[in-house]
Amino acid sequence: MTTDEISHTPPSVSYKTFNSLINELLLNLPPRIDLSYLSDKFSINTGTQLMNAMRFLKLINDGNMPTTRLRLLVSATTGEHRAILLRQVANDAYAFVLRGILDTQNATYNELEDIFLSSYGMDNNVCRKCIKFFVDFCNDASIPFSPLFNQESQKQNTSPRIKNTNKKLDIRSDIYPGMAISPGRYLERELVARNISQVEFARNIGMSISALDETINGKEPITAEKALQLEQALPAFPARFWLYLQSDFQINTALIAKHSMK
Repeated sequence: MTTDEISHTPPSVSYKTFNSLINELLLNLPPRIDLSYLSDKFSINTGTQLMNAMRFLKLINDGNMPTTRLRLLVSATTGEHRAILLRQVANDAYAFVLRGILDTQNATYNELEDIFLSSYGMDNNVCRKCIKFFVDFCNDASIPFSPLFNQESQKQNTSPRIKNTNKKLDIRSDIYPGMAISPGRYLERELVARNISQVEFARNIGMSISALDETINGKEPITAEKALQLEQALPAFPARFWLYLQSDFQINTALIAKHSMK
């Protein structure tokens, strides 16, 4: 199967296999991720499925080159940082589930299956594999959803699930599907975790305390200039990470406002 023949349907590959590829990319991110690159590590069939997964999740573009989204993911330095990026990937790629009419925190597995089947033409066996990947991906991203999804998915497919090993991650209580974390709120958490006062941080990056306070409280957005200032002060988080959070937050806020008007 050629690259042009790779479909854009939801991933049906084992999440364990997908995760092993991501871990490989942590060590060395090539300029292109295509079947010739994957054939050294996986079978042609598995490589094709991985290419489809990477395309669907927008981790590579139509030219098979890593997107900014993938570069941020492989540069994540903490479990929470990685989970935030995975959650944004899921909210985008699986918008037909997470931003649709389905009540993802209370729905049954059959309702979830109906959404996949109605959104993409596939047989039941492929659909079950797609759902298994989706459930495992959401678990890794700490996205809360109906426990029935997990239970039934484990019955449908006995493949081992990659568990979220970040035991300290606890963001389920204050997020819901379709809602991205505020960049200012995330910055505030980072300062608290590092025991850095806002006054000290503002002085270090050359920003007034009032400007920092407005950024943290979401009154002022993260601009490119601010993102570069944050990158200099917190090298673990590149400027693109803050801009990515800002744009995703604004898009989701607009979507929520639009839905609330209906």
